[in-house]
Amino acid sequence: MNIAPRIAGLLFGCIGLFAGAACSPSTPPPPGHHALPVTVPFPMDKAGQTARIEFSIVEGQANLKRRFMVGLNFPQTEDGSIENVIQQKDVPVQVQVFSVDQGKMTPIQTQDDQTILAVANGATPKAGNDIANLHLHAYQEGASVCLVTGFYLSHYGHYLAVVKTVKDLPMFKNIKTELKVDEFYNTGE
Repeated sequence: MNIAPRIAGLLFGCIGLFAGAACSPSTPPPPGHHALPVTVPFPMDKAGQTARIEFSIVEGQANLKRRFMVGLNFPQTEDGSIENVIQQKDVPVQVQVFSVDQGKMTPIQTQDDQTILAVANGATPKAGNDIANLHLHAYQEGASVCLVTGFYLSHYGHYLAVVKTVKDLPMFKNIKTELKVDEFYNTGE
């Protein structure tokens, strides 16, 4: 009986098994936590609206060297009225991001567009400011795409973003708006 073909078959089978395991995706996030990007509807017209967005940063699916963000998307207006108000830097929201580990919530420093630019020009960021003005970033496929805040994360794991409107914004009445947590917009990095 020739054992060599059986050993070769067994060997190739084991190599295939290990290769398949090595190429399989990372462990999926637990229920209630979603891998990026995560989007949720978020009405912006009344003060006090709050969204809690649970998300996971999973190794192999996100790059910790990149900045992450909370963004806001809505259909581009025909007359540009909402976009013009946003460009005046007068659409504030409260935003906080937390690392969540075994029920313990640790705040993550966030930076709105004005702070990101100031830091890039040598200023020291202000700690503890959780109010961010929307920044109109781009128009994509009929949508206005806004930055709410950016942040860096130091480890893979589970996170929570909490966004709250701080004033009535009637211009958003009947406008379908959604929040998005994702890697930061491509800025040519």
